[in-house]
Amino acid sequence: MADIVQEDGMKTSKWQREGIFRGTRFFVFAIVLAVVSTSWVTQAFPQSDAINGTVRGRVADASDASIEGATVAIHNSATGISRSVQTGSDGYYVFPNLPLGTYDVVVTKDGFAMVRASKVLLQAGKEAVIDARMPLASVSTTIEVSGGAPVIEPTRVNVGRTIDTKEIENLPLTSRNPYNFILFQPGVSGHPNPELGIPRTINTNGLLDRINYQMDGMVDSQQDRHGLRLFPISDTYVREVQTVSNSYAPEFGMTSGNIFNVITNSGTNDIHGMFEYIHRWVDASARPILLSPTAPKPELKLNDYSTNAGGRVIKDKLFWFGAYEHLERGQPAPVTITAANAAQIGIDPSLLVAGPGLLHGQFVDTRVDWVINTKHSAFVRYNYFRNSFPFNTNVGGLFALDASSDFKDKAHVIGMQVVSALSSNLLNEFRFSWPLRSNSHFPGTLTPAGPAVQIQGTANFNGTTAAGDQFTEKIPNLNENLTWIHGKHSYKWGGSWQENVDLQKADSFTQYIFPSIAAYLSAKSGANPRSYTTVNVSNGGAVPSYHSVFFSLYGQDNWQFTPKLTLVYGLRYDKFVPPPSDPNAPFIYSRNFNSPGANFAPRVGFAYRLTPKTIVRASGGIFYESPATNTWFNTLLNNGNLSSVSLGPTSAGAPAYPTILTSVAPTGTPNDVTSVDPNFRNAYTINTSLQLSRELSSNDSITLGYIHTGARNLEFLSNINLINPIASLADGRPVYSKNVNASTRLFPQFNNILLQQSGARSVYDAGVINYTHRL
Repeated sequence: MADIVQEDGMKTSKWQREGIFRGTRFFVFAIVLAVVSTSWVTQAFPQSDAINGTVRGRVADASDASIEGATVAIHNSATGISRSVQTGSDGYYVFPNLPLGTYDVVVTKDGFAMVRASKVLLQAGKEAVIDARMPLASVSTTIEVSGGAPVIEPTRVNVGRTIDTKEIENLPLTSRNPYNFILFQPGVSGHPNPELGIPRTINTNGLLDRINYQMDGMVDSQQDRHGLRLFPISDTYVREVQTVSNSYAPEFGMTSGNIFNVITNSGTNDIHGMFEYIHRWVDASARPILLSPTAPKPELKLNDYSTNAGGRVIKDKLFWFGAYEHLERGQPAPVTITAANAAQIGIDPSLLVAGPGLLHGQFVDTRVDWVINTKHSAFVRYNYFRNSFPFNTNVGGLFALDASSDFKDKAHVIGMQVVSALSSNLLNEFRFSWPLRSNSHFPGTLTPAGPAVQIQGTANFNGTTAAGDQFTEKIPNLNENLTWIHGKHSYKWGGSWQENVDLQKADSFTQYIFPSIAAYLSAKSGANPRSYTTVNVSNGGAVPSYHSVFFSLYGQDNWQFTPKLTLVYGLRYDKFVPPPSDPNAPFIYSRNFNSPGANFAPRVGFAYRLTPKTIVRASGGIFYESPATNTWFNTLLNNGNLSSVSLGPTSAGAPAYPTILTSVAPTGTPNDVTSVDPNFRNAYTINTSLQLSRELSSNDSITLGYIHTGARNLEFLSNINLINPIASLADGRPVYSKNVNASTRLFPQFNNILLQQSGARSVYDAGVINYTHRL
């Protein structure tokens, strides 16, 4: 079958291209379905804007009677943005999709005194509720609201918060990794990452590493595994971080856990900037606890300089912002191979010093914001990241320096947003981004061609098992949202689409494992070239570029039912179209990938003001989890066509040490297979939350909450090919024969068949206590 080479150099075969076209046709059909269905499906949550904010409120007279026709105007002096609306018969007004910043709100009406709320701070995804009581014209009234709105957020129903600019600027961040901010929110626990990776073992709703990373509401999640960010970022261009761990709006999805949305900085009418330099002296650093007392102190150096600046090109019209960071951080790893063992093996002492790992990262951000006219505004952003990290993997401990591998990583991201006021009560928001990330491991300057050697419990040397891999992923994606303000209702409809284009390759190596130094020396001398216990061989596999398509549709409504009660309700639909399978795969399950379609997720919630300083919130809904693309990659890679093998010294085709095998040849033993269940279903959770918030002061509040999560269709792995156990362990677990035949294997043409299945369940209940102080 002929291949077509794309502009990026990746190859797609005919059956791959047909799968993408099928997914695109389905997406178009789903959009048509959404247009029809949204006539009855409406839903919206406060805090639903991905990168903007909302000002809303009610205008009434001194007797609390609604005032119709009052003019409400807002103005941001930093960017010149101004808007105005008139209240309806119910007295309500809404300004959706506002750029972040500080606003003045002025309410006027003939016969009544002017009401002003100044310094209203608008943050990502938040609603500033500004209610105005208008006295008669004989009375002059000015209302000063500092910090944006009541600290308890009377219309919010979710579990989460926004980490604002003051926190970003003042929280200590020695790791230089803004992703660690994910731990600064209610309902989340985990461990920070001292490097540029993501925090580890993040627990949200009782699930491990279920996180949807975003930047400006656009894709920033690596799709091959759960919980990985697609590209590293620098806090030099982070303005705010919007985090939601439970009960988020239908606009958000692709995860049953956490939404972590980084909002990037932008320019204003005033020129602003900063420069920072951080240095760590090696002499002032402590010695690693495992380091030999006679060994020199490793190079624990740190050099980091960063800068940003922003301003205007045209006042109130065109703004610029840029940021750069250069980070060098020494991360040496002491080698614990004993000198006596190294001498007996013949490892050069120079290979036993601490691995001189040195992270060398660079970050670039540029952004241009344009207020096109009173109805249209836009921004374009470009980000670049590069990291060169020698002695990155298989370093320290029982790994000599010649067993290590180096690492290179780079990413490019372009993103944009256009917001248009189609009328006084109809707004459209469009976002698009194209992120690309590529990284690989390769042998270091001290690493020979091999073969890699492991003496169990003693040393690893003479080559690496952590090189030759490659990961490249690009995810063109778009979001379209339409907001209609109608009386007490704020309707919002929209959808998202992303194509995951992946190219992956596993490590390539030949590794001999010996039980002892004596066995290794026997093979090395030629006395017994098969004194090893195992030789592992991998050729990295031969999976071509594969494509999957994820898209969603939603409708939502925020209904201000009464001045005290906000109702929210709606529906989201997700579709995850897998890549085309290999129709010629040896194992039948691997010839077709199931694509479940009934992924409808209703959500509902409310927020009620018990008193002006006390809010009760409740919400519930269904949240679908996007499958990790490794579910399909592992099936394509390990489909029964051999890509790796483990041989014993008596196996057919077992080599003599130190032979390096350049191909993985059949051994006469049936192959192992990884596949996916033909009835595979998408995982989802049923989340409910109940919260009681109390304002303690104008800048302090406390929230008591309860969270329940019931997870369904969680993925698990099982070996389906083992039958007829020959014995049992003391705890009752079965023992199966190592022989492969019709009496020991369900499919005797294969050995182990690891089937990726769905159907596992979990239940999680948690209490939340959250104290907030607004700076």
